Amino acid sequence: MSLINRPNPVPHLQRLYQAPTHVPIYLRKGGDKFIMTAFGSIMLVGLVGSLYGATKMARGVKN
Repeated sequence: MSLINRPNPVPHLQRLYQAPTHVPIYLRKGGDKFIMTAFGSIMLVGLVGSLYGATKMARGVKN
C-alpha cells in the first residue's frame, strides 16, 4: 500500500509557512505566484470588459 510508506510533508510545509519572510502567505509555495497572476489577469480583463460595455450602454451606442 502506498499510503503507509509515503513521507510526511507537514514538517517541511510548517517550516515554509512559519519562516520569517516578507512574502505574503498565499505566495510562499511553488506555483502559487503563477495562479495568482493568472487569476488577477482574468479578473482585470473581466472588469475592463464590463466597464467598456457599461460606458457604451450609457452613451446609447448600439454596436
